[in-house]
Amino acid sequence: MFDKLMQIFEKLIITLIVLSFLPCLFGAIIHAIGTLNLLLMLGVVSFVAYLRHGSRVPAAGKRKTAGAERLPLLPKGDD
Repeated sequence: MFDKLMQIFEKLIITLIVLSFLPCLFGAIIHAIGTLNLLLMLGVVSFVAYLRHGSRVPAAGKRKTAGAERLPLLPKGDD
């Protein structure tokens, strides 16, 4: 039980260390390429992702339905 708890604690500490380095890495990237270039690059990547998402082919087995399945209407008296 103690060993399992220590493994979880080690993973948590490693995750926190990695997450603490992310702002430094992000700042270095911004400093290296510039803020305007970074925003331009993010815009291009977003646009390409939008185009790619829109041109995705739907799965063959699935069909789009507007809601729940509808029951057929029967004339009154037929049960």
